[in-house]
Amino acid sequence: MDGFLSWWDGVELWLSGLDFVLQTLVVMPVVLALAYGSALLLDAVLGNTIRVSNRITTAVRGGQRADGDGE
Repeated sequence: MDGFLSWWDGVELWLSGLDFVLQTLVVMPVVLALAYGSALLLDAVLGNTIRVSNRITTAVRGGQRADGDGE
C-alpha cells in the first residue's frame, strides 16, 4: 500500500505542476472513462432490478398483465 501511495503522490505532484490546460487534457479522458463505466454499470444494475421486480409483480398477480387484460 505504501508503494501505491508513494506513486499516487508522485502523480499528484506531476499533475499539479502542469498548466491548467494540460491538466484538463490529462484529467478529462480519465474522468470521462470513469463516468462512462459507472453509467454502464448502473444501467445494467438498474435494468436487472427492474426486470426482477417485473417478474415478481407478475408472479404475485398470477400472470395477469398490468393493464388488466390477463393475457
